[in-house]
Amino acid sequence: MHHAERTRVLAEEIEGLLLEARANIAISRGLLREAPSRVDHTANERVLFVIPEMGFFSWFVSGNLFHADSIFASLHGLNLQDLSVGLPVEVVLSHIDDYDQARIAGGLHQAIITGDRCALEYFTVSAGGRRQVAMIGTCLRDTQGKPSFFCGIVTEKKADLLLDASEPFKTYCDAALALANERGNLLAARYLKSALKTVL
Repeated sequence: MHHAERTRVLAEEIEGLLLEARANIAISRGLLREAPSRVDHTANERVLFVIPEMGFFSWFVSGNLFHADSIFASLHGLNLQDLSVGLPVEVVLSHIDDYDQARIAGGLHQAIITGDRCALEYFTVSAGGRRQVAMIGTCLRDTQGKPSFFCGIVTEKKADLLLDASEPFKTYCDAALALANERGNLLAARYLKSALKTVL
């Protein structure tokens, strides 16, 4: 199997695991919403965190192929089919507000060089309007230590979204990792474990 094809298959497998984790979390949120409103809540009770809708991306760095899911596509005004096949990162960056482009490109470059986790915020501009996006990612390395995949998540920042000190990225990755291990998908599990190491 060609390297780009393996990259696409791996990205799809990890995306599938994250989508299933997202669906399971959505069911849990629904059950919480349906809980009786008559329950007495004390001052000590509170919701620890709200998990926002998250998009997943994987960028094959040396081949410059950027893959992402439907949430990423929607936030950036990109075509999902194009992202499934893979786009050059320059195309993705062109959908970021002109004011933010150089800073985001620099942040990605720095994360590739250092291997450190990258947390960036920026605005996207598309036919759907202007949206504020938060991104967390990390550049994974191959067995020779060369940059291989840059994987991460994006979420839209909204004023009404209240987050505690919890790590929603870790929550999704933990759930996806459990599914990967349960299904014996060792390669996806390896990449998810690497991603989790960046948030611990």
